[in-house]
Amino acid sequence: MGELRMVDVRADMPVRLGSPPPEPRTGTVLGVAVHHSATANVANGLSLDTARSIFEHQVLRRGWQHGGYHYCIRPNGMVEYSLDEAVSGFHAGFVDPTDELGLERGQFWNEHYLAVCVLGWFESGREIAGRPIPDHFIRPTQRQWSALVTLVADLRARYRLPADSVRGHGELSGCRTRCPGTNLDVAALRLAGG
Repeated sequence: MGELRMVDVRADMPVRLGSPPPEPRTGTVLGVAVHHSATANVANGLSLDTARSIFEHQVLRRGWQHGGYHYCIRPNGMVEYSLDEAVSGFHAGFVDPTDELGLERGQFWNEHYLAVCVLGWFESGREIAGRPIPDHFIRPTQRQWSALVTLVADLRARYRLPADSVRGHGELSGCRTRCPGTNLDVAALRLAGG
């Protein structure tokens, strides 16, 4: 694990106009959910996104109150602290109005897990609007991986989280997704974090 390069961009993140300030989470942090942005440049496969561009999409196009991820990790390994850890992220909710799964009507993961988004699309055979994307950057870059391992180890230590509390989005009960992609090895991340 290396030294973490981090920039606090929370004050620069868009929020929906007229919405009240985010309320603090009501639950204890019990884990870390790892995501990928599923974004890639059609020319070379590398994600050019930033926390701001991801939050703009979530707020301006999807109409969310604020963005969904507490941290975003760029391909160069820079970690952007994008949403206060004390606020619930909108990253892994699902609709369960009768609470069949016993997961707070689908909000358990949002309320109790911190969200880390690795910027990129970690799958082979990607395409956007029928246009294939070259199979470059289908795994996190070495700098991203190192930053992810270091960040997750830090979060685990601060919140006293066991290794099995680090999960990929698709590993969260009730969530039906391949996120964070088949080429981001969450099992190896759990082992690497000590």
